[in-house]
Amino acid sequence: MHTLQRHLPFFRILPAVFLVLAAGACNTLHAQKLLWDVDFKFGFDNREYASLTTSPSGTLFGAVLSPKAGIGFGKGHALYAGVDLTKYFGQDSPLLSVDYLLYYQYEGEHFKAYAGSFPRSKVTGHYPTAFFDDRYFFDTGIGGTLLSYSRKWWRIEGAVDWVGFCDEDTRERFEIFSYGQAGAPWLSAAYTFKMLHYAGSAVAGGVVDNVWLYPHIASDLSGFLPDRMSLGLRVGWIQTFQNDRIREEGYLTPGGFQAEAEFGYYGFGIHNTVYAGKNLMPYYYRTGTDGITYGANLYTGSLFYSTESGIYDRLEISYRYDFKNFLSLRVSSVHHYDGYGWGWQQLVQLTVDLNNFQFPARGRKGAGASWHGHHGPRR
Repeated sequence: MHTLQRHLPFFRILPAVFLVLAAGACNTLHAQKLLWDVDFKFGFDNREYASLTTSPSGTLFGAVLSPKAGIGFGKGHALYAGVDLTKYFGQDSPLLSVDYLLYYQYEGEHFKAYAGSFPRSKVTGHYPTAFFDDRYFFDTGIGGTLLSYSRKWWRIEGAVDWVGFCDEDTRERFEIFSYGQAGAPWLSAAYTFKMLHYAGSAVAGGVVDNVWLYPHIASDLSGFLPDRMSLGLRVGWIQTFQNDRIREEGYLTPGGFQAEAEFGYYGFGIHNTVYAGKNLMPYYYRTGTDGITYGANLYTGSLFYSTESGIYDRLEISYRYDFKNFLSLRVSSVHHYDGYGWGWQQLVQLTVDLNNFQFPARGRKGAGASWHGHHGPRR
């Protein structure tokens, strides 16, 4: 995760930022609208992997509060300023980590664009745990840009996230990821793509290329089933292209077959993922010229995809409760098999999303509803 550790300076300037935004909106109320948005995430992620050697045990327990204020203008345009306040329970220092949010957004009927430091919840594509591990529940921000376009039979999105600024101790890192899908809901062609560029720091040289592509067939059969019942399938191949340039060994291209099946009924769900192939993370335990292991700085997905057994199975049994359009609770029991043994993961995730469109000012419901049409759905 990439956060800026700031404390008192932020709390001194935040009221001033909000006042400036509010004043600008009030002075030109006929053309602009004052916006607010507050997101909250509470998560418990406990991993009991004593019988496994592929991935270590551990617990991640914390919460993220993300208040934002903005000005809406034109038709679907807005500027926001806010902050992610993150607290991991049981951690003494820092007491609270802070990451700033400053971004522009455009949300039209088909096209959406975000630029700056904006919420990760704007990403809506399918990125399995091979690409982003469950720990990304707490990594709520993206620093860069996101573009998406959707029509009835197809959609596509692409993002650039700058996650490492080159200095004396930090290696330059950025990632590009994308998702696209075309076809009918019951049968479509899709892809998931990610490229992580892992360059050097001021004292450490070298560049590692890390490219992942997951072309697959997707099928959502929920439209043929009774209400409150869902069924989805995905079948494809994960192919990677990796090169540690400083060692001049050439490209490694491990890949494998992956199938995903998901069934849901009245909030209860079963999601099973099977991967059969080679170790997709051959450089995970390799060290750079600075003596630092590449590890999670190079690979953002689940470490189980580094298994040497040729097989990995992830079975999730869950219950999800959604209250209207602003509260969601997910409780999951996740079982991992890496070809050598079984591991058990317990997940509890509470998400709250509040904004001015859910609670319009009295007497201004018509104006709020009109602007909401261009604000777009919340994830």
